[in-house]
Amino acid sequence: MGRSYSRQAEIDHIRFFPAHPGNRAVFMVEARSRKEMRQVRELFDMVGQLAEVVPISHGTVMSYAVQVQGDTSLFGKIEWLLKTQFTFSVVERSFSDVTFRLIRSLCEESNTPVEELPECGICATVDPFPTRATVDLKSQEEPLHLAYCTRCTARFAEEDEQVLIRELVRRDRLRLRVAADAPVMLMPEIIEERPEWESDAVAITG
Repeated sequence: MGRSYSRQAEIDHIRFFPAHPGNRAVFMVEARSRKEMRQVRELFDMVGQLAEVVPISHGTVMSYAVQVQGDTSLFGKIEWLLKTQFTFSVVERSFSDVTFRLIRSLCEESNTPVEELPECGICATVDPFPTRATVDLKSQEEPLHLAYCTRCTARFAEEDEQVLIRELVRRDRLRLRVAADAPVMLMPEIIEERPEWESDAVAITG
């Protein structure tokens, strides 16, 4: 992250991927066998049909970040399912540096791989559901993929989303030179076609 692009060619355009607002929770489960690992993965695959799910670790320590919009009762239902099916599980109704450090510590002790999560380009905080930007420089073929945490996005919030993303990119530790009129493309939300899942999800939603 120490490399500076400020002296290179100007930005061609910025593609802006706004983060979805919502409530977050992190779930950690101790899986004592491959069967339990599979069961946890299948459970959160099902949760992914109802909410945004980002895997954090997979192995003896299975952990996932979940974000919902609106009703948070899903968190309680997931917690109940985990506590009734597995010997050890923990839920944190937020995602913070403390939570991530705890997961990393448990994973180090159990030799569990940790996923590489997006890191904020301004404060270096890990955020599983960041605001994202793809920046194309006129002097460079490969675009830069940037991410910004909820805290920094809120700190520099603007009514105009184009002004917001220019300011976030300008504040990035890459020290990019961002013109006030740098072109911004607001990327539409990608809606995935999902199979019928109502019958499979009844254990969670019912």
